[in-house]
Amino acid sequence: MRTIALTGRIGSGKSTVAAVLASRGAAVIDADRIVHDLYRDDVELRNALEDRFGPNVMARDGVNRAALGEVVFADVVARRELEMLVHPRVHARQDLFVDRSRASGVPLAVIEAVKIVESGGSDRCDELWIVVADAEIVFGRLEGRGMGREEATRRMSSQGTAGKWIDHFVSASARLGKARPVVVIDNSSTLDSTSAQIDRFNTIG
Repeated sequence: MRTIALTGRIGSGKSTVAAVLASRGAAVIDADRIVHDLYRDDVELRNALEDRFGPNVMARDGVNRAALGEVVFADVVARRELEMLVHPRVHARQDLFVDRSRASGVPLAVIEAVKIVESGGSDRCDELWIVVADAEIVFGRLEGRGMGREEATRRMSSQGTAGKWIDHFVSASARLGKARPVVVIDNSSTLDSTSAQIDRFNTIG
């Protein structure tokens, strides 16, 4: 079984690529879904978040993600502290997902996550796939979700870039003594175009 670290900036279309891969027989897990579950179920994590960021970031069903986002997107130190609390827990669940996928006999396991490279999660994977899209296309998608351009720009600037992700992954591959491919998918156009790019790399099965 092979594992793909699937990443890209907000609005690039990571979920679209993940859905196509799933339709081709891959097992897929979304790190954002993991975080949502952790915020709901992990009492120790919720207590740590309340201690660090205050009661305003809490909600009846766990964590007020919008309030927490307002804090961490405006403060680099706060964002790093949040990541130190969350990333190890996310990695543990991703590792469990990979183990279960391997046991089930699927040919490919895909981990979709914005921060998978920066957090070191991609070190566990065989390939890095990066989804990109033209900036105006991304802005249009995010505006369609009700996000203004200023907020979209702020969120995008808090995330990594394809160049930095590639550099990190290549350096990690050298350190690990592995030759691991990097794939860039341009999701600026139609679903058919994106699907054709995925199929051209022919990494499944």
